[in-house]
Amino acid sequence: MFDHPPGNPGETPNDDTTPEPVALDSLALQWQVLVGRDRRPAGVRIELRNRPDGTPAPLSSLLESVVRAFVDDDATPFPHGMVLLAPLAAAVDAAMASWKAPRNVLLEIPAADLDDEARARILFESRGQGLRQALRVQENVPSEARLSYFQYVVGPSSIARWASIPVLATDSDTPARANVALGNGAHLVVGWPLCDPLAGKERELSPSQRAIFEVVRLVQADAEIRALEKVFEAEPLLAYMLLTLANSVAFRRGAPTASLRQAITSIGYQRLIKWLILILAISSKEGPMAPLIFTTLIRGYCMENLCLASKRPRQEADECFIVGAFSLLDVITGQPLPSLLGEAGLPAAIVDALVFRSGPYAPLLEIVLGMECGNAAPVIPQDSPVPLEFDAVNKSLLRSIAAADAMLALL
Repeated sequence: MFDHPPGNPGETPNDDTTPEPVALDSLALQWQVLVGRDRRPAGVRIELRNRPDGTPAPLSSLLESVVRAFVDDDATPFPHGMVLLAPLAAAVDAAMASWKAPRNVLLEIPAADLDDEARARILFESRGQGLRQALRVQENVPSEARLSYFQYVVGPSSIARWASIPVLATDSDTPARANVALGNGAHLVVGWPLCDPLAGKERELSPSQRAIFEVVRLVQADAEIRALEKVFEAEPLLAYMLLTLANSVAFRRGAPTASLRQAITSIGYQRLIKWLILILAISSKEGPMAPLIFTTLIRGYCMENLCLASKRPRQEADECFIVGAFSLLDVITGQPLPSLLGEAGLPAAIVDALVFRSGPYAPLLEIVLGMECGNAAPVIPQDSPVPLEFDAVNKSLLRSIAAADAMLALL
C-alpha cells in the first residue's frame, strides 16, 4: 500500500468535513525537544495520548485544537521551529483529508497506517491540502516509493545510512547516544538528555552568571534601580543583552531605549527575571546547554500558566515561573542547587519546591514534569491545592512552548 497514491489522484476532499476544534480534556500531552547538529533546539515533538478516563474526540478536531492553543491568548506568535504532532492510538477520521496546518507543523504517521487502505487514502488527500508528514518506523525502512511521500522519517539513527529523506533520530537518551546519532547523519534528534553533559568536570560560575544571580537577588529584595544598573555596568555583555531585549518587539515603545535605567523600567522587575533566564543561556559557553535552557523556559512558563489558570495571584504565578526556570539550574551551572538558590535570596516556597519537592508549588511542578516524554503520563494530584482540568493543563503547555520559542528566537 502507498507505493502509488491511494484512490483516484484527481479526487478532492469534501470541504464539508473541515474539522471543528474541541476541548483538549481527553488528552494527556507530552513533549520532547528536537535538537539539531549545532546542538540547539529546532522545535518540539508533541505526543497526543488518550487519557483512559477521557472521551476520545476525532483526530482532526484534536489536531485543530492543539494548533489553535499555541496562540490561544494572543500573547505570543505561533512557534517558529518545527512542531511535530504525534498522535498515539488515534483513529484517522475523514475530516483529516481537509485539515490544514501551518507550514512548520508536521503530522507523524506510524508505518502501520500505510497498510490500511482507508487511512492511507485520507492521509494522501491531506497532503494535497499542504499537510506535511513524517513516517514513524522501528527498524525496517519502507520502500523508496513510500518514503517519497514524507518529509522525514522518525526512528533509530541507524536508518540514516540508507534512508532517502532526513531522519529524526529517537536514540538520544544519553549525551553519548545523542551525539552519536547526530554524527551518524541524523537531521535532528528527538529528545535531549537532561543529565549533565559535562558530568565529572568541575565548573565555576562565570562572571556573567554570578552577575545574573546578583540581579535576581536584588530584584527579590526590591532594590533600587541604581543597584541593578551597577551590576549590569560591570558586565558589558549583560548590559548589551539587556538593551537588546528592551529594544525588541516585545518591549519597545516609541523611541529606542538607550540607557540601562530605561531598559530596566520598560521590562519591569518581575519580567526581568524571565529575561535573565534567557541571558543565562547566552552566558553559558557550552553548546549542549541550549536544549536544557529551552526545557526550563517551557517549565517556567507552564507553571506560571497553570498557576494563573487556577486563579492564583500574579505574585504566585511569577514565583512559579522561577521554580520551573530554575529546575535544571544545577545541571546548567555545574553548581549545587541549594547554594545557588541561597545566593539568589529566593522565597521559601520556591526553595521547598526545587530542593525538597514540597510546599504549595510542588504539585504544579509534578504536573509539568509529567508532560515531558520519558516521565510517567501527567496527572493532576488529588491533593493539589489548585483546581485544574486537563484542557487547561494541555493549553498551558502549548502556550508555554510558543512563549519559549519566541524567547529563544532572540538568541
